[in-house]
Amino acid sequence: MPFQITRVETDAKNSVIARRPTEPLFELEQDALALAEFDASRAGDDCGFEPATNSFWARLPDGLEVRFVVEEIELAA
Repeated sequence: MPFQITRVETDAKNSVIARRPTEPLFELEQDALALAEFDASRAGDDCGFEPATNSFWARLPDGLEVRFVVEEIELAA
């Protein structure tokens, strides 16, 4: 099954304010993780990896946090 990166933005209270699946889909999880890491590093200076959610995060200059979550998805037949 392919993998997808989902961009999740949260506010200062850790409430989700936006959730957007991105493209393209990836055949390999490692490829999706590499791009998620790249996206997080471009989003903010303070960033890192969260193994529990399989995501990279970044703190934005305005105080918001964005996560790039790598998820395995099932395609409709």
